This record gives sequence, structure tokens and C-alpha cells, in this order.
Amino acid sequence: MRAYLILIFALPFTVAFSQKNINPERVKQLKALPLSGKSALIAYNYNSTYDFVVSGEQCKVPLTETVNIISLKGNIDYVRNVYYNDNVSTQDVDVRMANGRALKSTHACGNYEIDDIFYSDAKVCVYKFNFFNEGTEATFKAKSTYDDPRYLTKVFFHDELPVESREIVFNVSKNVNVDLVEKNFEGFDITKTKTETANGIIYKYTVKNLKAFISESNSLGFLYHYPHILVVTKDYTTSSGKKTVLASIGDLYKWYSDLVNQVQNDKTAFEEEVKRLTATAKTPEEKIKAIYYWVQDNIKYIAFEDGIAGFKPDAAQNVYTNRYGDCKGMANLTKQMLKTAGFDARLTWIGTNRIPYNYTVPTLAVDNHMICTVYANGKQYILDPTEKYIALGKHGERIQGKEMLIENGKEYVLSKVPVSDPASNLISRTETLSLEGDILKGKGELQLEGEAKTQILYYSNYVKAEDKRKILDNLVISDHANTDKIEVLNEPPADREKPLHLQYNYSLTNKVSRFGKDVYIDLEWAKAFGDLKLEDDRQSDYYFNRKVKQKTVKKLKVPVGYKVTHLPASLKKAHKEFTFDISFKQVGNEIHYSNEVTITDGLVRKANFKTWNEIIQQLKDVYSDQIVITQSK
Repeated sequence: MRAYLILIFALPFTVAFSQKNINPERVKQLKALPLSGKSALIAYNYNSTYDFVVSGEQCKVPLTETVNIISLKGNIDYVRNVYYNDNVSTQDVDVRMANGRALKSTHACGNYEIDDIFYSDAKVCVYKFNFFNEGTEATFKAKSTYDDPRYLTKVFFHDELPVESREIVFNVSKNVNVDLVEKNFEGFDITKTKTETANGIIYKYTVKNLKAFISESNSLGFLYHYPHILVVTKDYTTSSGKKTVLASIGDLYKWYSDLVNQVQNDKTAFEEEVKRLTATAKTPEEKIKAIYYWVQDNIKYIAFEDGIAGFKPDAAQNVYTNRYGDCKGMANLTKQMLKTAGFDARLTWIGTNRIPYNYTVPTLAVDNHMICTVYANGKQYILDPTEKYIALGKHGERIQGKEMLIENGKEYVLSKVPVSDPASNLISRTETLSLEGDILKGKGELQLEGEAKTQILYYSNYVKAEDKRKILDNLVISDHANTDKIEVLNEPPADREKPLHLQYNYSLTNKVSRFGKDVYIDLEWAKAFGDLKLEDDRQSDYYFNRKVKQKTVKKLKVPVGYKVTHLPASLKKAHKEFTFDISFKQVGNEIHYSNEVTITDGLVRKANFKTWNEIIQQLKDVYSDQIVITQSK
């Protein structure tokens, strides 16, 4: 009875207490905003303050983030993350309700797993709490510190939640010199103020009504379209004088170079291997190939980012002995093996195409990859040993056109990776077909080059034999029934320097329909790009991961006693970013079908979505039509 009375008395208090922390009028206002969408929570105020302060001989950057969150629905569990690593420490997190009372939360800290990275020093603390009622308000406050300002590289405006009001403040002490480089501000109403005080400069950025951050497939990444600020700490002054951080590209190179010079390489482990690899080579190029291809084939790539080790290569002998390494370790091993063979080989820093910056901005954010550059016989050879099955003189799509920072003693060399045209990634198919009853029989040849070839070689050579057969079958005929017969006549060798070439035969049972004297034939079963309409509300350009060049030619022999009574319409559309050329023709007693698609940069930019979608609809109409032949007797 006593417990029952206590519960009865507690109920009104709990309800009254929760009512003080809800704001139904605010919910009504926020739900009316376009930014809310289907979100259950909104950050109605999100402030980040970075304080650049000098303490002793060091410059540190404490960060305070305050997020005011309101629930648009009841009983919502929410998780907020705080990230840190060896160079960013977290000090304090506080979660409170609108009345200032602490909000109960649970939290756990541990390693943060990043896609494709085997090991990283990235850590995360996860805080979980509940918004019991619609209109519940809470304030999440976190403090952390960048122990070295060079690691503060990018600050974003968007959040995982929709944000009604966003503010970013940089308090820069007068003895610290910082550049703020603004990126992707176009289309966003971002206001900036600069206030000079006795203690330094205050930069304040404000923006309203930001939709939640979203990650989209087939995108070059959020760096290309979300507004953000590159933070470049150039130098700071202490009682002992001026300390340079990253005032120029030369400073960035010096920091990289100092880390590289700390690596103790020992060629003893691989000296005999180099002699063996180059023993029969007749030219310098053959020697380079032998070493380059050996590293591709024998060293497993694993991504590794751990503090300074995220920028400092592992010793070449370790990578050689372990038979694995990250891009830096593999580049360093390639360099040391080439040097052992007598070549002028150099480490090279580069940003892949996921990074839209170049070396005009001296920041650690400008690159994310390391390769090797070799000079021989007046030529420059660019080697990326993390790319499997790529030939010497060819370059992965992800680094084409990108600026490189190449070792050159105390200096550096800037250069660019050559850009290939779409034909370098050609996928070419030719087939001859005949009709036997209601069975469509054919024989064909498929040839792949560039990125498509290297991907197929990689996947097909790292799977079981039966799975490899499935890959090849699906490659030659992507749409087939269990009753169909597909025969790949050859198993292509893993040859980097030649196109991948397949020959095949097939008998297909589901491509022909007969209605009286009329026979309907579907010659285009792959229907490439036919369903690829791009959403109007997509934020980023659509990226195919390579420049695209595809060409299919099919010739169907018309059976004796039949005549062609209908051919699908042809389609020819040309745009600066993409072209489609599809045709059906009768040539004598054959029907010739051709389908050629080119996507010049491998990109459909957002500004051209409407044009793309209009063409895709016309393409879909062509694909939905069929050839009709009619029995003439």
C-alpha cells in the first residue's frame, strides 16, 4: 500500500516536470519549415566556437560545441557522437534539459570504424538519451581540443540533423595567423563578420535552415557540394619567437619530408629479390615494370591511419617481409626497390578525386594518398602500386588530372597526372545472332579496357573457380534464365597490358515471343542506363566512378520466309557531358543494331539532370520496343 501511494504521488510530479521541458508552439513552427522533412528531431541552434590560443611554446585550439535539439515526435531515442583521436582530445560532455537539469544519458567510447580503413586512431564517444514527449528540448554541449592546429583542417556547417540556425566562430588570438578558405558557399545564405579586438580577431559565420546532411551513392563526395571552411594555421608567436605551422606549400612539403626522413629503410631484405626481378630485363622500362608489377601482385593493400603513422610510411623492409602495407608503405617499398635497381625514384603525395583541392592551399586536407614517381631516360613514370592489374603508363581514374607533390630533396616538384579519354575505358561488344524456332542463338566477343578491365581481373582472380565462372557468365549475358545456355569459350589471362577479351556462345529462351505470323524479338536485354533517372532533390553530381565508353553491335540474320515489319526508332542525342547513339537498320537479310554511349568525364552534373532524364526517358521508350518479323508465306 505504501509503495502504491508513493507511485500515485509521484505521477503528477513527473508529468508536471516533463511539461516544463516541452515547447508545443515551437514544434508547430519548426514542422512548417521545409528543412524538417521527415526528421523526428531538429537542432534549432547549433554553435561551434574555435579558440586559437598560445600556451607556452604551443598553439592549441579548444573547441566548444553547443547543440539545442527539440523533438518533433514523442519517445525518440537519440545518439550523438563526439569524435577524437591521437591529436584531438575530448574533455567534457554535458546534456541538459531546457530547465537546466541534467538529462540522463548513457555513453560508451571506443574505436571508430571507417570504411575501407583496416586500422585507424579515430575514436568516438557515443551518447544516448531519450526525448520522451513531442516538444522536449535538450542541450548537448561538448568540449575538445586540437593539440596541434595543423590537424584542424575542415569545418562543416551541416549536421546529421536539420539545423534551423547555425553559427561558427573562430576566436583567433593576435599572436596567431590563420587563413579561412571558404568552399561551396554558393547557393547558401551564409553571413560572415570580422571583428577586431584588443586580443585578436573574431570571425563569425551564420546561416539559417540547413537540411540534414545526407550521403549519396555514386557521388564524388560531400566536399564537392556541402559548404565548409578550410582552416589553415600559418604560424603563431611565442615568447621565443615565431613558429611556422603551414604558411606555404613549402612548409607542408617540409613537414612531410621530415617524417619520411625519419624512416629507417634497409634494402638487405629485398636486395636479392630486386636482382632476380631485373636479371632478364633488357631495358630500363622492363626493369621498372618487373618491380612495379611484383609489388602490385605480392603486397596486400590495407589502409592504416594512426596519428603520425597516418602520414609517415612504414619502413620498406617491414612491408616487404609482412607482405602488406598501406599506400605509404607500398609506395615506399616501390621507391626503395627501384632505388636498389639504380633508378631515381621518389615518393609522391597526391589527393584522389574525392578531394577537390590542390596545392594552392597548404593543408593536410589536400591529399589522402601516396604513390611513387620514377625518372628514367628523360621520362616520368607514375606508379600507384595499390592499383591491381594496371599497366605501366596507365593511371587509375581516381588520380587522373590530380596535382602531385613530388620529392626533390629540400625542394619539391609539382606535376599533374595525365588524363585519359573515355576510349581508355572502352567496353566493346560484337555479336552475330540467328533465330532457330523460338531460340535466339548467338556468338560474340567482349573486350574491356581501363577501369572496367582492372575491376573484372581483380574480382575474378580473387574468388573460387566456380564463382569466377559465374562472373564471366554474367559479364557476357547479364540477363538470362535458368534454361538459357551460356558458354564462355576462353578464360582470359590476367594481362595488364592487353584488353580483356572474351569469346562466347549462347542460346536464349526468353527473348522471342510469337503471335500468329508475327515474331517479336528483343535484341537489347542489358538496357544500359535505361532505368537511371536522377532524382531532382539529389544534392550531388552523379559519378560513374570512371569515364564511360560503351559500344555494342549486333547483327541478326532474318530467317528465310520472314520479312522485317517493324524496327524500333533510332535515338541520337549529343550533349557536352554525354552522348547516346542507338540505331536499328535492315541491311540485306540482316538487322543491324548499334548502341554507343559516351559519358565524357564520368559525371552527370546536377545542372544537367533535367536534360539527362529527358534523354533517359526516350532511351527507355526505345528499349521497351521490339523488332517484329512476320512470316511472309
